Amino acid sequence: MSSKTTTALVEAAPSRRLALVAGPQATAGLQSPDSDAARTMSALGWCAAFVDTVRLAAAGGLIADGSGFRAVDADGRTGRRVKGERVRLLARCGYLAPHTSGLVAATEDGHEALRLAEAAGPGVLRDEADVMASVRKARRARQWDSHAGQDAHALPVLPGGGEERRRLAAARKGAERAAVEAEKTRKRIEALMRRARIRDRREARRKAARKAERTAPRRCCRGVWPLDWRCKECRELAAQGIGDFLALPAGDSRTQQDHDNDTDGHTDMAGKQRITVKRITGFLWHATTSGQVYTIVKEDGREWPWIVVSPDGERIAHPSVINDEPFTDAIRDIVRAHADGKPVPGLPAASERAADAVTTPEEAAGGSAEGSDADEAVGVPASGDAYNTPTPARAVALDIYETKWVAECDRHGPVSMGLNKFGDAVDDVAAAYVYDNEQDAADAARTHLDAHAAQDADVMTPDDIDAAQALNFSRDQWRTLGWMSDGKVRETADGFTAYDISPDRADISKRIRKNLVPRLWVAGFVRVFAVAPGVREFGLTGEGERALRMWSNAIRISAVAEPEKDTKHAAVKDGSYRWLSAGDTWPGEVKAAQAAADAKAKAAAFAAALRKAEEEGAALKAATPTDDELAVFDALGREGLDENAAAVLSAAYIGHVITRYRPGATSVRLDKRSNEDERHVSRTYNVKGVEKPITTDARDTLLAIPANLTDATADTWHALCTSAVERYGVYWLDLQAAVEAGRAALAVLATDEEAEESPEPRASREFVQTAEPGTDTEVIEWAGAGLLWQRGDGFGHAGRAVPAARVAPLIEAGTLYRSADGRVYPVKDAKAETAGESDGVIAEVGDEAADIVIRHSRA
Repeated sequence: MSSKTTTALVEAAPSRRLALVAGPQATAGLQSPDSDAARTMSALGWCAAFVDTVRLAAAGGLIADGSGFRAVDADGRTGRRVKGERVRLLARCGYLAPHTSGLVAATEDGHEALRLAEAAGPGVLRDEADVMASVRKARRARQWDSHAGQDAHALPVLPGGGEERRRLAAARKGAERAAVEAEKTRKRIEALMRRARIRDRREARRKAARKAERTAPRRCCRGVWPLDWRCKECRELAAQGIGDFLALPAGDSRTQQDHDNDTDGHTDMAGKQRITVKRITGFLWHATTSGQVYTIVKEDGREWPWIVVSPDGERIAHPSVINDEPFTDAIRDIVRAHADGKPVPGLPAASERAADAVTTPEEAAGGSAEGSDADEAVGVPASGDAYNTPTPARAVALDIYETKWVAECDRHGPVSMGLNKFGDAVDDVAAAYVYDNEQDAADAARTHLDAHAAQDADVMTPDDIDAAQALNFSRDQWRTLGWMSDGKVRETADGFTAYDISPDRADISKRIRKNLVPRLWVAGFVRVFAVAPGVREFGLTGEGERALRMWSNAIRISAVAEPEKDTKHAAVKDGSYRWLSAGDTWPGEVKAAQAAADAKAKAAAFAAALRKAEEEGAALKAATPTDDELAVFDALGREGLDENAAAVLSAAYIGHVITRYRPGATSVRLDKRSNEDERHVSRTYNVKGVEKPITTDARDTLLAIPANLTDATADTWHALCTSAVERYGVYWLDLQAAVEAGRAALAVLATDEEAEESPEPRASREFVQTAEPGTDTEVIEWAGAGLLWQRGDGFGHAGRAVPAARVAPLIEAGTLYRSADGRVYPVKDAKAETAGESDGVIAEVGDEAADIVIRHSRA
C-alpha cells in the first residue's frame, strides 16, 4: 500500500483495541438464504476476503500503522497483516472509514453489506482472483483518473447507501456549478458577439464612406488626378480654359483598373504605403510603413494600457482594445494619420506628453538603449551549446490582412528565424513556408519545438559528466533517492522502509539499511518530514533533485559506472542523525507514547458524544408515533367495528407501540388484568429471549384503548401468539405477526368503506369560496367545509384531484388531520368531532383519546 494512503487513514497510532459503536450488527444463525440479499451481493461482486475484512473492522480489530494494516486482539496486541489494497478499495468505496483512535471502522454501508452477506449465504461470494481481475479491469477503464479515483470506482457502492447518496449529492453540486459556468460562458460569448457586431458595423460604415468618397463628383481635384481621370465637371472647366485649374499632364497608358490594382482597390490611399501590423510578443506589436517601424506596447497601471510610439520615441495615441489586445484597424488609422502629418485621433494632451518621459521603442518594450535584448543576444550560441531553457517557438502573422501565416523559432540566434516546410530554420524569412491559417502554422511550430526537446533530452556537457562522476552513487543510493523523490520512503521505530516500489504489483516493500539514509541526509540530498508521531517521511532537496537527474542522465548515456559500495559524500549538515529506533526526536516532534494517550482520550470523548447522540435520537424516535400506528388507532375508534377486527387491530397497536419504545422487542407477554376476561402487556422479549418489563410510557399509551383481547375473541388473537400457558392464562404475542395482521385488517376495512360509502360529494351550491386559489388558505377552507377527501395516496375536492403536495405539509404541520371517515378536517374541529358534534368515530374513547389524536397529528 502507498505511504500517502496510509497517512490519510492514520491520524494517531493506538496502543490497544477500541470497541466502536458504528451501526447495527449482523445476526448470525440458521436462516434460509434471502433472495434479495443474494441478488444485491451478486451485484456487489464481493469475495470471502472482503467479508472477513469488513467483519474484522466491525468488531474493532483492524488497525492502521506506519507499515500498513494489521489485525489487533482484545488486549491491543497486533497480529497478522491485512492486505492494504483490499482495505484501500473498501475504504474508498464507502464500506470502511478511519477512526480517530487509529482503528479502521466499518461504516453503515459496511454493516449493511455484512448483513446482506450473512443473509445471502456463502454461495453468492466470488473467488478472490476473479474479483481482483475485475478490479484491475475497472482501473484500466479509468486510466485518466487518479489512483484514488480508480479505487473509488473499482467496486460497486451499496445501492441506496450513504456513499451512493454522497456521490449523488456531489454530482448534483457539480452539475449546478457547471450550469453556472455555462451561463457565465454564454454571457461572455454574447459580449464578444456584441463587440464583433459593433466592429462589423463600424467597418461597414467606413467602407461605405470610402466608396461614397470614391464615387462622388470631385469639384476641386486639381493637382490630384491626371486630367483624363478627373470628374466631368473638372474636365468641362478645363476645356473652357478657366485659369483656376492648372493644366496637368495628360494621363498615361494605365487604365483605371491598373490604378485600382496598385492601390488594392482603395483609391483614397493614393501615394501611401501599405501598413503591416505584426505581433512580436504578448505585450509588444510592430506597425511597419515606408521603412518606419511604429511600436505598440502595453503599460501596466494605466486606464488605457496600450500606447502607439513613433520611431522617434514620441507617444502618439491609445488604440482601441478588443479582448485585451489592440485593434489592428485602429493602429493603422493612427499610424497613417501620423505619417501624413494629420491630427491623430485620441492624441494625449501636451501636459501628459511633457509629464511622461520620452522613451525609445526598446525602452517601451522593457529594455534599455544601452543594453537591449538584441545586443545581449548577439553572443548566444545555437541550441545544443548553452543547454539553457529555450523560448518556445510561436506562429506570427506577417500579412496586412492576416491571411498569410508562417512559423518562427527563437532558439537559433539573436533574432527569430522562419521555418521551411521541412521544419528547418532559414535565414531569409522569404524562404519560410506560408500557411493559409494560424492553426497549421502553430502545429508546425509545436512539431519543431518537440524536436528541440528530444534533442536536449540526451545532451550532457563535459562539465555535467564530470559532476555526475563526482557523485558516484551506488545502485542502492540511486534507487533510494528515486524512491524518496516519489515519497515512498518512511522511518518508524522498526527502521527505514520503502513502500509500494513495484511497478506491476501492489504492496511490495523493501527494508533499507540503517546508515544509507542518514549518509544522504548528512550530504544535503535529503529532507526529513514528521508526518505522524513515530513516523517520518523523506523527500529531496534542490541539490538532491539536481544530483538525481544528473546521475540518471549519465547512467542512461553510459557516461558513468556504478560503484559496488556506497559513497561517503562530504557532510554539509551539522550534528548527527536522530534515529527513531533509538527513541530520539527533533524539537517539535511528538513522541509516540504521548500521541497514543492523546488519541485514546480523543476516542473516549468521541465515543461518549456518539452514545449521547444515539440516546437522544432514540428518545426522539420513541416519542413520535408512526403513520401506521395512527392509522390503527383511528380504525379502533370506528363506530360499529367488529369485535374480531377490534382484537386484531388491538394486537397490531400493541406491536406498533412496543416496537416504537423498544425497537429490539420481538414478542410480549400477555397477563390477565383484574377483569379475568382481558389481557394486558407485562413483559417484552428480544430475539435472544432476554426479558424486560414494559416501559412506563408504553404502558400509559396502551391504556388509551380497550384491550379487546378477551376470551370471546380468543380464536382470533390466539393465532398471533407463539406460545401460551393456558392454565394460568399467559400468552406470548408475536409483534411482527400482529403488525402484519393489522395491515391486512386495515386493507379490508378500506375496501368495505369504499364499497359502502356514497359517491364523493361535490361542492354544495351554498358553499362559496372566499380564499385565493392556489394558497394554503384555500385548502383549509375546503377542509373546514368538510369537502376535502382522502382518495388512496391522494386527495380530492368537488370531484377533482388535489395534489398531495398541497395537503401533506399542512397535515405534518398540525393544521389539518385525517379522519377515519376519509375526510380531512382542521385540527380545531378534532375535539368537537370526538364529542359527537360531527361524524366522529372515536367518541366512545373520550376526551383523553381525542387529545392523544391531536398530539399525534401535530407530531
